[in-house]
Parts: sequence; C-alpha cells; structure tokens
Amino acid sequence: MTIAFAAPLFAVPPAFPAPGAVDFKPPKGERFTLDNGMVIYMLKDNTLPVIHMSAIIRTGRVNDPAEKIGLGDMTASLLKDGGSAKYSPEEIDKTLEFLGANIESSMAAEEARADMTVLKKDLDAVLDIYADILINPAFDRRKFKIKQAEALELIGRRNDDPAREAQREALRHFYGAAHPYGWRTETTTINAITGEDLKAYHANYYKPNNLILAVSGDFKNGEEMLARLKGKFGVWPSGKVNFPAIPPVEIKKGRRIYFIDRDISQTSIVLLQKGIKRHDPAEYPLSVTNEMLGGGLSSRLAAEIRSRKGLAYSVYSYFAKKPDYGFINASCGTKPETYSQALSEMLRQFELIKTEAAPADEVKRAKDSMINSFVFRFATPFDLISERALYEYYGYKPDYLDTYVENLAKVDPAAVLETSKKLFSPRDAQIFVIGNSRKFDKPLSEFGPVTELRED
Repeated sequence: MTIAFAAPLFAVPPAFPAPGAVDFKPPKGERFTLDNGMVIYMLKDNTLPVIHMSAIIRTGRVNDPAEKIGLGDMTASLLKDGGSAKYSPEEIDKTLEFLGANIESSMAAEEARADMTVLKKDLDAVLDIYADILINPAFDRRKFKIKQAEALELIGRRNDDPAREAQREALRHFYGAAHPYGWRTETTTINAITGEDLKAYHANYYKPNNLILAVSGDFKNGEEMLARLKGKFGVWPSGKVNFPAIPPVEIKKGRRIYFIDRDISQTSIVLLQKGIKRHDPAEYPLSVTNEMLGGGLSSRLAAEIRSRKGLAYSVYSYFAKKPDYGFINASCGTKPETYSQALSEMLRQFELIKTEAAPADEVKRAKDSMINSFVFRFATPFDLISERALYEYYGYKPDYLDTYVENLAKVDPAAVLETSKKLFSPRDAQIFVIGNSRKFDKPLSEFGPVTELRED
C-alpha cells in the first residue's frame, strides 16, 4: 500500500502598501477674546459628557521675590485649598467629592495653571467655584499654615532622591544660585511668606488680561459656552501687571565640575551645556540631533552606554528653551566603579556628532520617530487645545503647531552637523556628580577642576 503525502502548505504573507507620511492636521478650534482681555481657546469634544478647562496665568517661580522664594507655589496651591469669597475650603472639597469633579492649581518656572474637570450636567455648579477661586481666593489662614509646614517638610526631605537632587543642583550651579533660573526654596524664604503676600501676589498676576483659558468638552457650540464664560469671568476687571526684571543669563566658559560625596550605591551624572533661546529656529535640527543622541533606547548614548557596554540602566538627553539661554542636558545613573567610563562616553558622543556627519539613514530614523509620534501628543482634544493656548502664551506664531512636522522633515545631515558644531561644546560643559568617591575607578579631577560641595 502506497501512502501519498500532500505537499505542505505555507501561508503567503499579505502584501501591504508602503506606509505613507503622517498627514495629521491638528484641529484649530476657536479663539475668543473677552472685553476684559481674557483669551479663550475652545474645541468641542462630544465623545464623553465631560468638560475640561485649564487657565494659564502669566507668572511663574522666576517671578518670586528673592527673599520669598516659594511665594508663587504657595499662592497657586491655596487657590482651591484656601477657599474663596463664596466658598469655604470644606465646602469646595465636599462639593467636588460629591460631584466627582476636580480642580487643581499649580506653579511652574514660567507659568501658573488652574485646571478643572467636571461632568457636563454639573458644569454650572463647579464653574462657579472655579471662577470664584480664580477671582476671589480667600487664602484661609489655617490652610496657609498647613501649606507652609508642608513646604518646610519638603525642604527637609529634598535630598531623599539623589538623582533628583543632582538635576536640581546641577541647574542651580549652571545658572547660579542668585539667578531665578537657579533658585530653590529655603526655610528662610518660606518662613518669610505671609498671608498678605499671597493676596498681593494674586492681585498682581491673576487678572483676566494676564490669562489664557483652554476649554474642551461636550458643549453645544462655541457661542453657548462663550456666553457661560462671559457670565462668570466677564465682570473680572483687567489691570496692569507688574513683572520683575529677570537678569540676563551668564554662562561661564571652561569645564566646571561640581561634586557631592555621598555613600550611595549609584552615581548620578548630569552634564549641562548652553542651549538655545525660545523661538530660535535651531530648535528643529537640535530636536532631531537630540533624538539621535539620547532620545530613546536606540539613541547613541543608550546604545553605547546602556546596551553595548552595560554601564547604566538609565541614560538620556534633552534640551530646554528659555526666554534667555536654555540648557542641553545629558544624564546618567551608573555604578561608581565604572562612572568614568560612562562619563567619558557621554563626552565622546557629543564630540563625535559635531565632527562627523551623521549617516542619512540615522537622521531619517530620528525624524520618522518624532514625526510618527507627533499625533500621539494629543490623546484628547483637550490636550490639543491646551497646547495651542500654551504656544500663544509663550509667544509662538499661530501656525507653529501646524508647520511643526514640515519643519522637522526639512532637517538633513548637514543641518545636524551645523547645529552640533554651533551648540555642543563638551570642553565648556558643566559636570555635576553625586556618588561615593571611595569606589570611583578614577579621580574625578581627571576630567577637570573639581569643586566639592556640602549637601544641604
């Protein structure tokens, strides 16, 4: 008997068309201006019966008085928690909890925010609270004392995480402890703040003509929501805002190394170089260059230091823009016994990218990664309209977001090399290190003159 076997069948993979370029055009939404100067960005989103709002107030930690650093943070944190003219702190908490709504306020280096999320059916009740805390905060004395105590506790624990400490102190010494970009709160500056200071700070900065409101959610149309907002914010009087003068940034030339000797298992390294000002067109080639250097696991820093040499689990780079010069940051956490190898490789990579033209396919991969992820920056319409509001806040052109992908796509290897030559100067970099020197494989002084600091 002969048994015949059928020939094996193999599935033929389907032929997919080559992926095309990302063609995402962010919706513009609507923009309104109230008579009192308040700017409102609006974008409908009827997917869920929810309303989101975010007020961006033109101030920030850099505007604190030097003797009262922390004043802006405390003012922002007490907008809701300190009650308002119409509502006590307890009434606000009880109402928000019952309705499942949320109001949060915060302070960053160059902006303050007040955010609100509420179900559509409860909008009127929560919007009334939201408007009153922005316009008429009470800064309850008992709550103020609690916040002051919390701020002092945070100062006492600010060095619990050595990696965060390294980042904070690196910037402090890069810009100088006396410059607003390098400030940190101290017990003396927190203790100097009074309830009257909070009221004066709010009276100066929290004005409708000094604020942009982003709104998204399930509303009928822009006119209907605008009428609602006029009813709450239209009577808020505008006024002059007095901003302090921010001194120009002075970045020293020459290698500077700062070191805190601490008995910890991992060494934290932060390498800082002079960056760019906000609105500098070098932002686009620098963005691509940074993606190649330290923007992900396939970047040069990660590939060499983490993957190939196994010297670190975390290594990355990024840059930050400022009205005056920002910074370029490369950071790494590594074993003290091999810290010098990791640091040497960080410095080598910054030199290499400014002396050799990057391969075209590497530049293309970096651009594609950024362009293809662009759409995911806007998980919700609220994320998008908030970003549009933020770009106006920081003085960008109205089409900045719409032309962002196009400007990234123009970057080529020549632009990467030119930008790297112009901006990267490892010989002038500031290096900040926290670690156990008794375990170091080489003296830190081999990298340049060292200033040893006491942890405080």
